[in-house]
Amino acid sequence: MSEIVVVARLQAKLGRGAELLALFSELVPEVLRDEPDTLRYAFYVEPGSEPLRVTVVEKYPSRTALDAHNTGVLTKYLPRLLELLDGAPEPVELRPAELAFSASAADAARLSL
Repeated sequence: MSEIVVVARLQAKLGRGAELLALFSELVPEVLRDEPDTLRYAFYVEPGSEPLRVTVVEKYPSRTALDAHNTGVLTKYLPRLLELLDGAPEPVELRPAELAFSASAADAARLSL
């Protein structure tokens, strides 16, 4: 089975962006410590957005690892997270496209999240 990338768009409630980033600051170290199969867990903000908009990029080696994340540390933070968001997260699950070309190892690494 191939790797899975999840991209999720979140929007904070008006005036709650700093609280949302503070929650992520608590969550991320726990995910890194307790979920060794979470290969990427990155947060990007849209500069100047008010309310704050965040895009989360996650990467897992398998469905099992993604399921472990969704039932692991995240569940502890979910009630607070949902309280800070204006609407539900919009996750999109992605898998690598099968492309027919050859590349050096260095170039191939540049093409992957």
